[in-house]
Amino acid sequence: MRIASKLNAALVGVLACGTLAAFCILETTIKPRFDEIEQSDARLNHARVVDALNAATEKLQTATQDYAFWDETYRFVQGENTDAFIKSNLEPQFKAVENLGINILIFLDHANKVRWGAAYNLETQEPLPGVLDELAAFSKAQPNIKDQAPFAKRGLVRSSQGLLLVAISPVLKSDRSGDPMGRVISAKKLDIDGLKQLTGVSFTIDDFKGGSTNTGPDDIRLDILNDKILTSSVIEDVSGNPLVTLEATSPREVSRVGSDAIRSAILLMAAAFLIGNIVLWAFLRRSVVNRIDALKHHMAVAGESGAIQRTSLTDKDDEITELATSFNAMAEQVNHLRDALADSAYMAGLSEWAAGTLHNVRNGLTPITAAAWKIGEAYPTTWLDKVATAASEYAKPTTAPDRREKLAIYLIGNAVKLEQSARHSLSLLGELNAASRNVVEMVSEFERYATRKVDVEPTELLPLLKSSVSATTLLAERNVNVVIPTLSISVSANGIILRQILANIFLNAAEAVQGQLDRGQVEVSVDDSSPDVVRIAISDNGEGIPENRLASIFQKGGSTRSSRSGGLGLHWCANAIKLLGGTISATSGGLGHGTTITLELPRPSQVEKKAA
Repeated sequence: MRIASKLNAALVGVLACGTLAAFCILETTIKPRFDEIEQSDARLNHARVVDALNAATEKLQTATQDYAFWDETYRFVQGENTDAFIKSNLEPQFKAVENLGINILIFLDHANKVRWGAAYNLETQEPLPGVLDELAAFSKAQPNIKDQAPFAKRGLVRSSQGLLLVAISPVLKSDRSGDPMGRVISAKKLDIDGLKQLTGVSFTIDDFKGGSTNTGPDDIRLDILNDKILTSSVIEDVSGNPLVTLEATSPREVSRVGSDAIRSAILLMAAAFLIGNIVLWAFLRRSVVNRIDALKHHMAVAGESGAIQRTSLTDKDDEITELATSFNAMAEQVNHLRDALADSAYMAGLSEWAAGTLHNVRNGLTPITAAAWKIGEAYPTTWLDKVATAASEYAKPTTAPDRREKLAIYLIGNAVKLEQSARHSLSLLGELNAASRNVVEMVSEFERYATRKVDVEPTELLPLLKSSVSATTLLAERNVNVVIPTLSISVSANGIILRQILANIFLNAAEAVQGQLDRGQVEVSVDDSSPDVVRIAISDNGEGIPENRLASIFQKGGSTRSSRSGGLGLHWCANAIKLLGGTISATSGGLGHGTTITLELPRPSQVEKKAA
């Protein structure tokens, strides 16, 4: 799989993983909290209705006990002081119940016979027929209501008038002593609409139809529907038997709003992931991947065929375009030089120039080769295969969720790594661009050598020294310490040729210090004390040169290394420095004492300075 395909798969995987992770997080952490809040609210609504019923019966209980635990009532139900009690407390009948805010008030004697009773509709002031006898019969028929209990029983009772809130209390003395002498019953019609308005809860009360009879505060059944939650519980009558089922309805507004919020959040996050991935994908593919692939292919074809053709990657304004432009110029110059060198083979004296040209082109191409190799190393096949395998496994529906989560983390991490590799490649392309320009410039200059046209001009020495050191990668690879002067001096020279001369000398110095136990060092000194020439001395602490070989190192086949022969670099340097009107010489203290190469170049003339 190519880099572009793997990049596409990785970005799709990142998008899918990000969206899925966001959905899972929201669905498993946020949405359940909305459901819990909603169910808790439904239970609270139900409990609010139950509490309202309890509050109503508690009020009845208090009113009932006020009459039941009173010495006057105790005597009244036994038949004593009947007229006086009724006259002072129970007349007129309607006011007796209206003042208590109830519909029914009954006094029973010990035999459960009605001593006095009143039942009225408080709104119409009309009597409620039959209900007195019904409650008296109910009281008599309930063995669960013990006369010995020192408090009123309260709850619901069904009657011909509907559901009643009822309190039944034994009649005792004011200090709650003595044997129960009868009962006091107070009742009020259950106002369901009033309870709904009071509690703000929609509910219904229906007859108990069997089933669970648990009536504790936690025994609330929840039925969760799409648009509402139904809560139900059983309510007992005053004797403790199941009587009705209370069912409250709570709308599912919280979960609806929560679901809408979650969906919106997921869509927004998915859109953000998608837009980010699309932008990154488009940028990397268009600006880096496609063009690197094309340039890589073009270089590979040139390397295999030996014919350096122009590339068409010159339609953008970036480093790759600059590299392509430099490559095209280099290709044109190199191809032209190759033809010129082939023709010059028949011409006497040009063979040495051809060898020197190829030697310097090779040196100039070394950093290009190194940078191209580093670009290839930035995208190892093994790593790319692993990313592709992870993306493929993630896309399978059979992949386990925990494995999918790990794959998502891995793909996200490698997307970042891929971006870093791309940025690193862009940096290396800048180095390729600079090196390519150097090669183009040297090839152009060497082409002029073939026709013996060398232009000289005032040239700053310090920039040439720095660029020559940077171009000689062997110095950095062998950790050679290079010391150059900080002040720049002008010499009369051709900058391209002089840079290649300096690069050749630095390369020889780097090779010479290879076997040193101490760190290798190369030091450059400049002497401008003469009015006519500038002396540039380049000294190393390398292996040195025997005295009997100093005179031959600038000849064809000569070398500074005792273990080598057949060198072209210094011989080319000697010929090139002559063309610039200068000289080159070497001194050494012998083997193990290093070497100093000295260049003498003329100072710029007044005419050259004015032209510059």
